Amino acid sequence: MDGEQVMTVICVAVITFGVSVCMIAAALSARARAKLKSGSVDTSGMAPRLERIEQSLESVAVEVERVSEAQRFTARLLAERRDGALAQLPAVEDRR
Repeated sequence: MDGEQVMTVICVAVITFGVSVCMIAAALSARARAKLKSGSVDTSGMAPRLERIEQSLESVAVEVERVSEAQRFTARLLAERRDGALAQLPAVEDRR
């Protein structure tokens, strides 16, 4: 096969794959819409689940805050260390 035939086969395969994915997505969305219209969605277990999600989100927020505090502390220490090292260097005029 030459390059043009290979490119044609690849294009046809990509288009076929794209159409197949779109068809599957449309079927799944139609199924979900039908399920929502029929009212068969189970909302009885939603409150505890949402509460667990909220607790998880709050704990993640606390951990992110701790990490950011540690990063600020480390940055401040490095800046102080750098400033101290620069203060110990002789001035440019002293070197001449």
